[in-house]
Amino acid sequence: MQQFCPSALPLFVSLGALLTTGTIADDKIVDEFQSAEFKGRVAERGEWQFKDGIASCVSDRDLYRKYRNHGPILKWPREFHDASIEFEMKAADCQRVVFTLNGDGHIFRVTLADERANAPAGQSKVPTRVIAWATKSSKQNKGDTIKPKKMPDLPAVNGKWVPVQLNVKGERATLKIGEFETEIKHAALGRNKNMVMLTFAHGQLAVRRFHMTSSTQ
Repeated sequence: MQQFCPSALPLFVSLGALLTTGTIADDKIVDEFQSAEFKGRVAERGEWQFKDGIASCVSDRDLYRKYRNHGPILKWPREFHDASIEFEMKAADCQRVVFTLNGDGHIFRVTLADERANAPAGQSKVPTRVIAWATKSSKQNKGDTIKPKKMPDLPAVNGKWVPVQLNVKGERATLKIGEFETEIKHAALGRNKNMVMLTFAHGQLAVRRFHMTSSTQ
């Protein structure tokens, strides 16, 4: 077996640079959105643009109807148990933005919604909330709704870059959205997971600096 020799690489090539080309090492994903081609990421249901370290997409109403009221989506497939996930997002006139951990169905979902009657994209029927599924999600199993105090809705973060961070360890998680922070304990968080997803309905969403560190136990 050929051995890896660090000295064989130019000194200016960092681990971060390797990861942005699609290499995943040491249980990490670093997606700086330098290119549409990145083996650790899938972009669907819209014309995603990748430029200057930013992924952005404008929702198309025809595609929204085609995909049964589901908007553009970014996916990061990965088998994991515990994880630290962070990224920055900027929403513009979206009806909702949804950040989900999946496994055997949905596991943990964060929704920021515009519930105003005069919302630019129309009033969201889905409220700002967190949903957790301790067992496999289905039409019958809607999961447990969690509404942390002072959790920001979509109008509170609209039009500006907002850092989002989720740290999961066992059945506990810390969720941060801008200056908001909350602790959540739920059996769903202890389930095995295989994907991180970020999607939105209507308007436009931009994303940058997606970093994930995970473990399988």
